[in-house]
Amino acid sequence: MDYKIVMPVLSDTMDKGKLIKWHVKEGDVVHKGDVIAEVESDKAIMEVQTFKDGVVKKLLVKEGDEVPVKEPIAILDTEVKEPVTKTQASEQKEQPKEKTVVQKEESKPQTPQKSEVPPVLQELMPTSTSPSVEGYASPAAKKAAAKANIDIESLQKEGILPKPAHLKDINEELLKRYFTPKALHLLQEYQIDAKKFSMDHKINEKEVQDFILKNNIPKPVPLSSNQKAVKQNVEGSTKKPTYLIMETFDIKPYEDVKLTSVFIKTIADVMQRHPLTRAVLDGERYLVYPTSNISVAVAKGNDLFMVVCKNAEQKSLEEIDEWVRGLKKRNYSAEELSGSTFGISNLGMFGIDRFSAMINKKDSGIAAFGALNNGKIKVTFTFDHRVLNGVDAAKFVSDLKNSFKGNG
Repeated sequence: MDYKIVMPVLSDTMDKGKLIKWHVKEGDVVHKGDVIAEVESDKAIMEVQTFKDGVVKKLLVKEGDEVPVKEPIAILDTEVKEPVTKTQASEQKEQPKEKTVVQKEESKPQTPQKSEVPPVLQELMPTSTSPSVEGYASPAAKKAAAKANIDIESLQKEGILPKPAHLKDINEELLKRYFTPKALHLLQEYQIDAKKFSMDHKINEKEVQDFILKNNIPKPVPLSSNQKAVKQNVEGSTKKPTYLIMETFDIKPYEDVKLTSVFIKTIADVMQRHPLTRAVLDGERYLVYPTSNISVAVAKGNDLFMVVCKNAEQKSLEEIDEWVRGLKKRNYSAEELSGSTFGISNLGMFGIDRFSAMINKKDSGIAAFGALNNGKIKVTFTFDHRVLNGVDAAKFVSDLKNSFKGNG
């Protein structure tokens, strides 16, 4: 019986996931609880387990593919207990079928196949009077090989060309003849068409670099799943009716405790006296949570995460400080990246005097802390007007200001 393994839902904002790595291949025997793959959500990389025993019948997606949640990524045969292997006889039976498929493919008009390597115009290829093009290849590949004097059969014996060889394989081989490996890597990295170069000599890395600088060619850098999530979050935040409240707090510096930890603890305690800071909008109602769950902006490389300190009012300052110090040393689970109602962002360590921050997802607001100067710190609050009106927010900020002053 076929059992479908689907892309799991790892967070409340996840609509698709990226298949990072397969831990199995087709024909493998797996057991309940085995990790079969790693997937990346909009928040973290998680392992995917199988909940059935069986044999991997089909892997439906490739590594790097993005798949909508709940869509199948693999199929298990739960009735087969051992790997299915082809016998020599069955392989021999399948060979004519494979040949038929190839012949059918060769009879079709050739269309360019997608390749990571930039296309090479056939007009730029050198001609040959006596090419050796014997081998297992499509007509278009043989024609291109003849023009470029590429020996398909020899290269297939050496394992350089696949069987069958297609037009893109010939183009890739031709590129290797005219570009050094590092130069070819730059072509692929910057998505530069090889036809822009005069292929009458071996082109090196410096020549491609000079071309990039001379023509001011940008490097395409795809967004990571996390960056896509941040983009989606920011776009969603811009649609919220927000307003700012700017204040200056008296802050007591702690020798052995990070200021971020002090911010979390003080805000968490004050949130207990202001229910709407613990609320999220849910259609025509508020959902008011009993605990203070605060999302904290954490930068790791080029990625930004909003990691949630759960039940912060129940933790001591020392416990929160230990949690904060470990943030950049580990990866985060989906659970750690959801469930907040209020957020904080601290850029004071970079000497930033004042800034405003975007509200995270469903949070009711966020506090942006600048640098500490002579015992004072500038704080900019952004509030969702649908959750907290001006009076509610002002009472919260005033209470918070007095609490910080009291800590001093």
